[in-house]
Amino acid sequence: MAESEQPSEQEYPTLKAVQAAFKKVVNVPPYCTGTVALELPQSLLFYRSQDEARFIDFANPTEDQLKALADACSPASFGRNQENVLDENYRKAGKMDAADLCTQFSPWNSGVLKTVVDSLFRSNNKSIADVEVELYKLNVYGPGSFFKPHVDTPRSDTMFGSLVVVLPTPHAGGSLSFRHLGIEYVFDSAASVADSSSDTPHAAFAAFFSDVEHEVAEVTSGYRVTLTYNLYHATRNVDVDSVRVTQPQNVDAVKSVLASFVSNPKFLCEGGLLVFGLCYDYPFNRNSTNLSNFSQRLKGIDAVIMDVCNALGLEASIMALYHGNDEDIHFFVNCFVFLPDYQTDDDLGYYLRYNYDVIVGHDEGSEPYESYDDEEEGVDVVWATPMDNRNTFKDPYISYGNEASLEYAYGKICLVVPIKSAEERV
Repeated sequence: MAESEQPSEQEYPTLKAVQAAFKKVVNVPPYCTGTVALELPQSLLFYRSQDEARFIDFANPTEDQLKALADACSPASFGRNQENVLDENYRKAGKMDAADLCTQFSPWNSGVLKTVVDSLFRSNNKSIADVEVELYKLNVYGPGSFFKPHVDTPRSDTMFGSLVVVLPTPHAGGSLSFRHLGIEYVFDSAASVADSSSDTPHAAFAAFFSDVEHEVAEVTSGYRVTLTYNLYHATRNVDVDSVRVTQPQNVDAVKSVLASFVSNPKFLCEGGLLVFGLCYDYPFNRNSTNLSNFSQRLKGIDAVIMDVCNALGLEASIMALYHGNDEDIHFFVNCFVFLPDYQTDDDLGYYLRYNYDVIVGHDEGSEPYESYDDEEEGVDVVWATPMDNRNTFKDPYISYGNEASLEYAYGKICLVVPIKSAEERV
């Protein structure tokens, strides 16, 4: 299929064609970048150095002031297997905790927060999301400093990303690289803060989702100073003027591809499920996370797909997908299920169907699910985007057939779109 083609009504859209079409529109940058003017008083930063207070004006910092700030920092650690690790072969930088500094820069008043939220969650009907911002640390990367590729560990199941503000200091190197879905993106923050097109100093910023691998290249000269903020889902509403942003989301392209398949009578002609594997990792707790409002946490292209479905009148939702030994049979539930310590029947599907509102699906061309009452059940499932190892879980339970045995219910969370039959779609 040529890159600009959509499947015609005469074509039967194969699974390969469906996935190829969606692959072209879901690979969008998992971050946003921009610049923001930094004038007094927002350029001021106060910090503690041993027993005395100091300050630095980043509108015009001197080399001695930057070195003094670097000397006041302690070596930066990083998270590995739920532990803080100090290893300068992996990360060499200085850090200062939020309790030891006070910055006059405000992500809210500067407009950066609104721009970040609008960009990361942009869609047809959502211009801003409610978030909570927490200043986490200040970092100083001097000559020879770096941070090798890593993925942040969310500090709670409501944390979705980070905002890094690069303050305007003369330096070289220290580019921020992002890697997601096999694609690498590079943000040259040193070039952004050195832009001489304006007399007013500008800070650069980058916001990205927590599950995106990123890396700080070696700083070759000067001091790269950053403020890092944690971003959480919350109930805060912000309405301030926006600043410049560089990456829009692919709303129109997603809508065009999705509409072309839904309008094709040969696509799931008997009806079925169009299922999207989520492109991002999400922290969740099976004992407390409510899937009915999980769509409010969706990030980037996942949020775009959900909102495009709603705009097209498709009743998309986030569901838990379970399967037992037969991976061609799928049980979609709108909540995380409770599996008791014992099971009176060795058929997981029977238990789910008896206790929960379940949609049973099977891959196109595979045999439908057959329960113990010899009733065949299930609808065709088409996977728009692959189901990988993101957002998976495993629940153990005891199965009692002829004898007791330990079994597992394997699951994932995914975005599910029920598709009506071709006759009903007319």
